[in-house]
Amino acid sequence: MHFVYRVIIAIVLMSSLVTVKVVQATETDRLNLQGVNHELNQQPWIIYQQLQSQADEYINTSPNEHLWWLLRKAQAENLLYFFDKLQKTVKTAQSLINDKTPPRIVINFTIFQGIILQRDGKYQESQRILKQAKQAAKIHKYTDLLVTAKLELAYTRSLTELYESSLTDLQKAYVEAIALDDKFLVARINEVYGAIYGYLHDYGQSIEYYQKALTSYQQLGYPAHEVEAIYGIAVTYRYWEKYDLSLDYYYRYQKAINFSPNNVDGKFYALYGISMSLAGKGDCTKALAHIEEALNVTGLIDYKAELFKRQALCFIALNKLNLAEKSLDNAASIFAEIPELKDTRWQIEVIRIRAQLSQAKGEHEKAYNLLKLFNQKEVAQLRKNSADRLLRVRGTLEAERQNVEISLLQQRSKVHELKFAQQKQENLIQTYIISFVIMLILLGVAFIYFQWRYSKKLLALSFRDSLSNSYNRRYIFNFLDELISSNDLEKNQVSIMLIDIDDFKQINDLYGHSFGDKVIREVAKISNSTVRVEDAVGRVGGEEFLCVLPRIDSVQCLHIAQRLVKTVAEYDFYVENKGENQQQINITLSIGISTTSVETTNSADVYLEADKALYHAKYCGKNRAVKYQHIMQHSYLKQN
Repeated sequence: MHFVYRVIIAIVLMSSLVTVKVVQATETDRLNLQGVNHELNQQPWIIYQQLQSQADEYINTSPNEHLWWLLRKAQAENLLYFFDKLQKTVKTAQSLINDKTPPRIVINFTIFQGIILQRDGKYQESQRILKQAKQAAKIHKYTDLLVTAKLELAYTRSLTELYESSLTDLQKAYVEAIALDDKFLVARINEVYGAIYGYLHDYGQSIEYYQKALTSYQQLGYPAHEVEAIYGIAVTYRYWEKYDLSLDYYYRYQKAINFSPNNVDGKFYALYGISMSLAGKGDCTKALAHIEEALNVTGLIDYKAELFKRQALCFIALNKLNLAEKSLDNAASIFAEIPELKDTRWQIEVIRIRAQLSQAKGEHEKAYNLLKLFNQKEVAQLRKNSADRLLRVRGTLEAERQNVEISLLQQRSKVHELKFAQQKQENLIQTYIISFVIMLILLGVAFIYFQWRYSKKLLALSFRDSLSNSYNRRYIFNFLDELISSNDLEKNQVSIMLIDIDDFKQINDLYGHSFGDKVIREVAKISNSTVRVEDAVGRVGGEEFLCVLPRIDSVQCLHIAQRLVKTVAEYDFYVENKGENQQQINITLSIGISTTSVETTNSADVYLEADKALYHAKYCGKNRAVKYQHIMQHSYLKQN
């Protein structure tokens, strides 16, 4: 369990302040709160010292400027791991907020409040606060803060294993971040994906997302974010049981946190990760020394529960069973104080370790009962996830269930051997029970596997057209509508291409629907390869496609459309004829183009203009791309 995402989200908030007007200082050495954003990302300690040195100036100024100063201070404290100071800063700000406070300030501090609750393990309360921030950002149309709240909410939900809703929020946030063309927000989303895929045991995918985020942070020159991405990679390798790689990244993290002086929390995270990796590697002597050091450092309470569990396992391995029991009791008491973690894999793991302790003490009956309880809770957990149609498990639950099954059978076998002489008849019944349980487990595994495959198909169908593999009608129109409604159309135009395959009905009649389907697939493939990476292509009708091109004017869009028309016209389409050579068929496209403007500010109007332009292209002979003009009407086309 790791909270890599919580520590660094605050920097996202800083990008939202750029548009806010700040009263300019008269002193030449006074910080420009509006322009300090990039410098704070790059040199948080230096900027924090400047903020502290100018405290009196900002405290005695206007209430709003005082609040902006507090917000910058909170962001720096969060970056520098000064979490106790952060809580005090946020509390001070909340006491100053009133009905006249700008909504952007209120939303920023609401998100910080959610971060603090999240770090304290109060996940339900954190989700409630973050939902408030999300709703407020949506009402005031602050897309950057909306994405930030969604990121934080998605991560908080993942900590309580609500993975489906987490990934759903992230998918929406990603679309919005792309529309904003914000490299930093995209990197943040990649980092959260890395954390969640690590929880889902898809470690290869987790590392890939973390590496993408790390590369972006390095390009931006933001050391605090680089540190957290490094930590995420270390944690994932530890979960993956690649302990040497994990230790390499933890030691790298231990050096990298020096950008923040007196970083007690960073020191704790490093000791925590090194301890857990050494214990996982089997080097309990070194692990116990690091665990003891970590437990004596200020750190997150749920992290310490994990340390106590590892400490207990090492004590069991060293046959220090009384010490192991004390460590387990400490872990259990911590989990009892965090009700949100009840029956999660972190909490029920205490039961499994107690079974191992009982087995080491020779209490085989107790060990068997504890392991049986652990298995029941894990099966209930897997069924819950299946009932929620968890879409990203990717088969790893099957391997975990098999491991549990093997462990359970081994323990039952030992109990069976001890009672064999006196309970021969009971042994026969026990064998039947074991066989029945195995059958249930196998059926459960099979159910989860097929449910996962079915859910995966449902997810693809929810936004993909099965024939063309392009986006489907609902998704592409939603994307167009959100893009136009959230975009500054005066600065960034949005263009669309409405594409129609010429004479498609005749093609189907002459060469069959199989060839017609092939044409649709090939046209979709050519269209996707012709447009840019950030453009989206969707199938909106039988032979009709819609391509959405953000931040592009009508002239550029026309050039792309003409290139697409030419590419398809020159492409070799072949029909398979029985007993004959392949027959080459010429396929052409007609394309209508429309671009947002002062008069055209919504998705319905821009689509209607593209439709008129498409009719004009058909009317003028097909095999061409036509840009919408005001003189175009449908009436004279229909007369033809």
